[in-house]
Amino acid sequence: MVTLGVELVGRGHDVVLAVPDDLVSFGLRAGVPTVSAGVNAREFLQSPDGQRWLAAGNVRQYLAGAARKRAESLDSIHTALLAATRDADVIVTGRLTEDDAATIAEWAGVPLVCLHYAPWRPNPALPSYFVSTRRLPAAVNTLTHRVAGRAHWKAFGPGVAALRRRLGMAPSSEPTPERLRRMGSPEVQAYSPVLVPELAGWSPRRPLVGFLSPDPAARRRLGMAGIDPALRAWLDAGDPPIYFGFGSMPVADPRTTLDMIRRVSTTLGRRALVGAGWSEVTEAGDDDVRIEGELDHASVFPRCRAAVHHGGAGTTYASIAAGLPTLVCSVFSDQPFWGERLRRLGAGDRLRFADLTEQRLLRGVQRVLAGTYRDRAAELAARLHAEGEAAARAADIVEKAR
Repeated sequence: MVTLGVELVGRGHDVVLAVPDDLVSFGLRAGVPTVSAGVNAREFLQSPDGQRWLAAGNVRQYLAGAARKRAESLDSIHTALLAATRDADVIVTGRLTEDDAATIAEWAGVPLVCLHYAPWRPNPALPSYFVSTRRLPAAVNTLTHRVAGRAHWKAFGPGVAALRRRLGMAPSSEPTPERLRRMGSPEVQAYSPVLVPELAGWSPRRPLVGFLSPDPAARRRLGMAGIDPALRAWLDAGDPPIYFGFGSMPVADPRTTLDMIRRVSTTLGRRALVGAGWSEVTEAGDDDVRIEGELDHASVFPRCRAAVHHGGAGTTYASIAAGLPTLVCSVFSDQPFWGERLRRLGAGDRLRFADLTEQRLLRGVQRVLAGTYRDRAAELAARLHAEGEAAARAADIVEKAR
């Protein structure tokens, strides 16, 4: 969303970006006017319950907990979104605010554009990533999406009903996907047909534009561009390391995880670069294992030998765009889907973070370091770079929606 906002600001549009409280400064640093969306993204993820359910891979419990947390914050979320969208000519939404945004757009009579970071609508080629990552018959693939959609509406429908009451709208049991179809809203697929060739040409209303990634100027404003001198010196002092990082998925027991990474790296005879992300890591690194907070993936990944991460769409793009064979240790949501994508494309492998042990991590890294994984990742990287600017394609769709 920040990347798209930067592109739209650069085209002379007035943009208001609504993000969780803890990410407001991120949008502002990028040069996009940014306000709070009335919720804190890290609060639930870092809560004891959130961490336990994520670590266990318990989707049902996690969704139920997230729905309860959302219900507690519903009034402030709706207040923030209504303020952010006041007088808007177009509303652009990610998946987590899609139900609210569709209701507001209908009430205000303005166009809506959705951004999806993985396949979220029924299709015969791929199952819902909330249900399965296996190869299934076409009819079953479509059915899994309908099952996931019903579960989503059960969790989020009451919030839509509350917002409609607040806005004085008539009650409606129409699920959001049907409303979007009726409104003709574009659903921009912010990922590449290079990694999801089954959906190339999926639908005129669901174009695959590619992964949205900040340009060098935006990365500089975000303080993400380049490599700091101390890290550069460490990288220069030895062979390319293996990158380990789990991004926005906080690790409940960082010390145990770091000890496991250290032992695996020692067994492999390779150095490790650990991106702590949102995890609370207080341990200092050493010559063999270096621990960093935020990293510019675009600068650091080309200096690495392989990547191990949670499999978020953005990090998956970054590691493959750098030509890195990648092991995805998936936690939740679309992460298993991206790990399975890399496995099927021959550029990586995956396992569940909930199943992570030292031996499984060792075997997984050994697999992606061997064979043709690196050649395949390099081939995919070349094709991704040849696609050009995804943000420009997404911005074109927003402009046409006005």
